[in-house]
This record gives sequence, C-alpha cells and structure tokens, in this order.
Amino acid sequence: MSRKQTDSRRHSKGRTAAMAGSAVIAAAAIALTTLGALGAFNATINQNGTFTAGSIVLKETSGASECLSTGGTSQPFTTNSSSCATIDVFGAPTGQLPGGSPVTQTLTFKNVGSSPASTFTVTPETCAAAGTGSYYGNATSAEFCGKVDVTIGNGASVCYYPSKPTEACPALSSTYTLTTLHTYGAVSIGSGLASNASDTVVVNTKLDATATNADQGLQATQAFAWTITQ
Repeated sequence: MSRKQTDSRRHSKGRTAAMAGSAVIAAAAIALTTLGALGAFNATINQNGTFTAGSIVLKETSGASECLSTGGTSQPFTTNSSSCATIDVFGAPTGQLPGGSPVTQTLTFKNVGSSPASTFTVTPETCAAAGTGSYYGNATSAEFCGKVDVTIGNGASVCYYPSKPTEACPALSSTYTLTTLHTYGAVSIGSGLASNASDTVVVNTKLDATATNADQGLQATQAFAWTITQ
C-alpha cells in the first residue's frame, strides 16, 4: 500500500472518531435537557401582607348634642380637628347676678378611635368680654372675666381645675376665675382615654359676689381646645 493511501485512511478514521464524539456530546446534552424538564420539584405559597394604622377620635356629647373631632361621621375625614358650635362649655347661662347660684354644665368625652390616647387635656384661650343688649357696663375684658368664677372636675372626687387629683372641686370663689384659668394653661383631664373609654367633665361657673354695675350686661367668651394625644 502506498504512503498516500495510508494517510487517507488515517484521516478518514479521524473524521469518523470526531463525528462519533460529537454525536455522544449532543446526545448527552439532549438527555440533560430532558431530565431537567421532566424531573423538577417546586413548592409555592401566595399571600398578602396587611398593615393598618390606629386612630384616636374624640367625641363630645352634652344632652342630645354631640360633636366629633373629625367634624362629622363621614369617612374618610380630611382633618381631626373641628369646631363645635352646638355645645357651650359653660352652658350659655344668661341673666346672672352677683353671688348667684352656680351653673353646672356636664360634658362627656369618648375616644371612639381604635387606639388608646395617653393624654387628655383642655386648653383655655384668652377670655374676652363684650356688651349685650342696649345697656351694659364699661368693665374691660380682664375685669369682667376676673368676675366669672369657674371650676372643672369630674363631678365627684377629682378636680381638674384647680388641680386636686383626690378631692372634689372647692366652692366657687374669686380665687379661680376665667382669667386665672387661661393663665394656668393646659389642664390635664384624667390620665388619657383608652379606645371606647369615656370621661365625664363638669364645669361650674357663677358671677362673683364682687361684681359691680360696671359688669352689668357683659358677656364673657372663652374658647377651649379639648385634645387627646397618642
């Protein structure tokens, strides 16, 4: 056999071996692909996560009248601070005389939110006075407001203003007036309000016995902010 024929046979065998190797690799790849497609295990849990904020909402009632810090019962609310025109903190007494009988106004406050409030306070603003009707005296706001005696308590064994945590409020006198109440600042009412808990607040007022002709026909007006906080 010639050298040329021998080399040709060797090249032919090499090509055959290479083709055989490629076939084996391709078969192995197909086998692996098939095993991956047919032999996979898996396990899945689908669920939601929920996160809800609590709420503190103050409701005030006096007789048949009620007010909410949200301004109404509609939902959702845009603010949690509102003005209440249907309830008067003092009960809106008229025709009061020097040294007359005390006027009692009972208010009930309830946290109708879902979360507890750690504090409950009332902040009295500056008292102002103005004449009513055709005839009234010339006392200034400070003078007349200083003639309106006031106490704030729970109607039983606790006085909030003046602060006497274990005592009923003292008798009305010129020591505690609408002027000194404003000067005192924020008054703590109890120890907060739990969700759905209520507090009764009793406000007593009267015209002091020292009132004079200068106080006739005048009306005192004082704003109050009742606030619960987280």
